[in-house]
Amino acid sequence: MPEKVAIIDVGSNSFRLIVITYVPGKCFQITDEVRETVRLVHGLGATGRLSAAAMDHAVEVMQLYATFCKANSIQDIIAVATSAVREASNGAEFVARVERETGIRVRILSGGEEAYYGYLAAVNSTTLEDGCVIDIGGGSLEITRVVGRHHQEAVSLTLGAVRITEDWLPFAPTPAEQVERTRRYIRAQLAPYQWFRGMPGMRLIGGGGSLRNLARLAQKRHNYPIEELHGYALQRADVHSLARAMAPLDVEGRAALIGMKRDRADIALAAAIVIDEVMKFGRYSELTVCSQGVREGLFYERFLPDAPHHFPDVRRASVLNIAHLYNFHQDHAQHVANLSLSMFDQMAALTQDKSTYGPVERELLWAACMLHDIGMTIDYNDHHRHSYYLILNSGLPGFSHRELVLVALAAKYHRKGRPDPAELSPALAPGDELRLLRMTAILRLAEQLDRSRGGAVREVTLKPQNGRLLLVPHSEADISVEVWSAGLHTDVFEAAFGRPLQILGDS
Repeated sequence: MPEKVAIIDVGSNSFRLIVITYVPGKCFQITDEVRETVRLVHGLGATGRLSAAAMDHAVEVMQLYATFCKANSIQDIIAVATSAVREASNGAEFVARVERETGIRVRILSGGEEAYYGYLAAVNSTTLEDGCVIDIGGGSLEITRVVGRHHQEAVSLTLGAVRITEDWLPFAPTPAEQVERTRRYIRAQLAPYQWFRGMPGMRLIGGGGSLRNLARLAQKRHNYPIEELHGYALQRADVHSLARAMAPLDVEGRAALIGMKRDRADIALAAAIVIDEVMKFGRYSELTVCSQGVREGLFYERFLPDAPHHFPDVRRASVLNIAHLYNFHQDHAQHVANLSLSMFDQMAALTQDKSTYGPVERELLWAACMLHDIGMTIDYNDHHRHSYYLILNSGLPGFSHRELVLVALAAKYHRKGRPDPAELSPALAPGDELRLLRMTAILRLAEQLDRSRGGAVREVTLKPQNGRLLLVPHSEADISVEVWSAGLHTDVFEAAFGRPLQILGDS
């Protein structure tokens, strides 16, 4: 039976509650979210204490969250507080008041713990092997060094977007000398941590609401065709340009920027400067945006109870999670995948040009096979289009946006039509049109060879014969329906591979 857990992040800038519905050991998804900007960190730099007004507002929000959980019959609640509460001299007093007035017990995370849970989120939603994770909040910036998917070093610095705004950038428009003074301060804070310096093969993963807000601004600037933020490659050049563009503007001017979240407009410049300096110091020209954070990290600790709380294969786990969420027909999907991968391997052996037959292409084909029918959870009619929408908007953690597009489009065209990637072409690379055509051709043929959904065609053999390809299906059953159905779809295969195709039994 599905279970529910509410996870509350008592953050320095905003409070977030997420509800995760999950089947232990099988699948999970966020099924609700509530966010409120609280600015608990406001004034902390000057006084060292949480202000009375901020605490009053915070308690009101936590009372609302308690009521929300009760109304949804959620008794399993995990609540954590981060840098503002951790650093405030009256942080323990605040936490005690929250428990007394709301019944919610809040755990204060150390800087190391906050970095660790952000790392867990990143390592379970990206393919990070070697590199660093940064997570910028309202009060602090966490940096974690990752080697072989394991956390090695971590630090929490008071470089949060609200703290930097209040302590260093209080005016908008912001004079150039204030910007430069802030940049020098950030560089001084980063200087001791030489292990953060990027080396060949290292990647940078970045999280936090302010960072995602910058990524959205960059996407809008480039008319990026995908709404998804997770997996977006944010360029340092864009962060630097956004910082330069925001400095001369007042808060209203910043709020008017396309993609800007209004409640982050006053702290967006600080976030951009911090991230710009962090990337410059670490010698990273780009970072991969992670939409997950401390909340998801806390969940992974529960969902994956055995240390080190990692998915063995993030990409495989991501595909199967989505498949289970949308109640896929597992036997059919797996059989289509088996037939498809067999045809892929045989075609690879028949050609000298291996450019579209690598292990990545093979894995993308597998993912498309496993997910091609998930749209049936909405309706059979146009289920290929529903599958496309669900895949594209799932984010598929662990896959790049380019790969996400290829998988989604292959699912979209698995029934009919010639693949047309035009609307999403800015996310694709040279050669991807052919990759997509070949993925689609193989998937469509495999789908038709299991037209009766009974696995009657055990396997297939592809062999050249007089300038054409002969496909031989192997079965002990009557497969006349499968042969007939597959014969109606040879045109895309022929276009993809440049040879006529005959299916044994074709007239």
